[in-house]
Amino acid sequence: MPKDLAHSFQDSYADILSLARWRLSKEQSPISTVTLAHELYLSLQDRGDLRFAVKEQFLAYASRAMRSLLVDMARERLAQKRSAELVPLTLSSEVADAGYGTPEQLLALNEAIERLGRLDPRLMQVAEMRAVMGMEVTAISVALDVSEPTVKRDWQRAKAFLSDALGVAA
Repeated sequence: MPKDLAHSFQDSYADILSLARWRLSKEQSPISTVTLAHELYLSLQDRGDLRFAVKEQFLAYASRAMRSLLVDMARERLAQKRSAELVPLTLSSEVADAGYGTPEQLLALNEAIERLGRLDPRLMQVAEMRAVMGMEVTAISVALDVSEPTVKRDWQRAKAFLSDALGVAA
C-alpha cells in the first residue's frame, strides 16, 4: 500500500539525514544536515498528492528535491559572491564525490545532469541518486524497479557523459 508523503518522510528520516550528511560533506554549504532535511520537508509539505510504494522510491524523489534545494542555495550564494575561485571538478571511479563544493561547480554539475536528463531520463535519475546523493546501487535498483546490473551499466554511461560534459577524467 502506498504511503503518503508525511509517513514516507517520517519512516525515512534517518535515511534522509544520512543522504543530507553525505551530500553536505561534498559541498561548501553554510547549512547543517538537519537544516537541509527540514528544508526538504518544508518544500515537500504542499505535495500531499505524492504516494510512494517503497521507501527507496521516496528517497529517490527526496534526492531530486534535495538537489534542487542545494542548487537554489548555490545560485543565491553566487548572486552574493560573484568572484568565487574554481577548483577542478572530478568524478571518482564509484561516485562523483570530490571537488564540487563551490556554487559554480554545483551549478555546472546540475546543468550537466539536466542535459543528461534530456537525452535519457533514467540515466539522469541514476546520476542524481548515485553521484549527487550517494545512494547505493541496491537502493537505486529498488527505487527505479530495474536490476542492479542495469543500474551499474546506467551509472557507467551517466558517469561517462558527466565526465565529458564537465571536461574531467572519470
